Amino acid sequence: MSWRDRIGPGTAEWRGVTLHLERGSISPGRRVQVHEYPLRPDPYAEDLGRKAREWQITGYLIGDDYDLQRNALAEALELPGAAEMRHSYYGTARVVVTDARITESTREGGMARVTLTVVRAGDEPRLPTAQADTQQVVEAEAEQSRLAILEEFEAAFEILALVESRVAAVESAIFGTIAEIESVVGDVTGTISRLIRTPGELGAAILSSIGQIKHMIGEPGRALGLYESLFAAGEDRLPGSIPNTAPLAAGQEASAKTAAIALIRRGAAIEAAEASAGWSLPTRQDAVEALEIVHDGLTQQLAGRVPPLPQTAQRLVALRAAAVTDLRRRGAALPELATHTPGAPLPALVIAHRLYGDATRDAEIVRRNQVRHPGRVPAERLEVLSE
Repeated sequence: MSWRDRIGPGTAEWRGVTLHLERGSISPGRRVQVHEYPLRPDPYAEDLGRKAREWQITGYLIGDDYDLQRNALAEALELPGAAEMRHSYYGTARVVVTDARITESTREGGMARVTLTVVRAGDEPRLPTAQADTQQVVEAEAEQSRLAILEEFEAAFEILALVESRVAAVESAIFGTIAEIESVVGDVTGTISRLIRTPGELGAAILSSIGQIKHMIGEPGRALGLYESLFAAGEDRLPGSIPNTAPLAAGQEASAKTAAIALIRRGAAIEAAEASAGWSLPTRQDAVEALEIVHDGLTQQLAGRVPPLPQTAQRLVALRAAAVTDLRRRGAALPELATHTPGAPLPALVIAHRLYGDATRDAEIVRRNQVRHPGRVPAERLEVLSE
């Protein structure tokens, strides 16, 4: 096949008008910005990407109806947007005409010469888009929620008038509720004993201890499990209904226990939501699991045995919505968890190269599947990322 066969009739068709080609040219290349520095003889050429490929088209309209074709072309040139051009030399592409000229003369009757400059164009404008920082929104809502539950705790935790035996009973209820986290975050009981009669400082210390979980446990799954264990903690330590004939001290003790246990539960739910926004979750399944735990934890605080005040409930609802939005958005961009079974024992880097074309991801396979030796991965089913 010769070049004449490949080029064909030598025309350019655009918006229903056929232009007979006389000559054409293209201007390929790169966009380069040359930087020249004082007292340095050699410049630096910065590559900014490929140039917009520009076509220079020269042709003519001819025939008994050339004037009708000329008018149709003129109207087409005044329409907005890109349109498809079929060019014998350069193929088919969507183009925008950036410059055009139509010339005629009496000496060349029955024809009009046309010069066009076109550039290839995309289908959609590439404009900057704004996107909310959902992780930052979760952190801001978590801080507002902490302030709300602390304020409610301070109003309900009144033990200044209680005797030591009743204060000890309140301490015991708090210790029993947070016993599960003491092995992780260190000694909490000593701090509580020192601050038991100052509600503001006590509440802040309890929340600070719960917040340490995400720093002490690097694995999101384990940290979420520990937070989850606190969502309904202390159920057996919540006092029952207090009869009207009971002493005032009994009512104050019950109120203090209830306030402290509610603070621990709500604090755990809030800290879990804030921690989830700071984690880099590896798979979509991990994001879904975190979303379910965080959502259930905050919902329990809204509908549990100890309902919050309306202003506290409003903050918890806002935090729940922010956390769900964040985990859904980030989870949608994460890979799925899949399985792979090697045909024979192989080094982890060989499996990584076969799956991803990247041998440096061998550590990911070893860590996820707890492989004993990366040089010999057993021929068993492995958990791997889909991409």
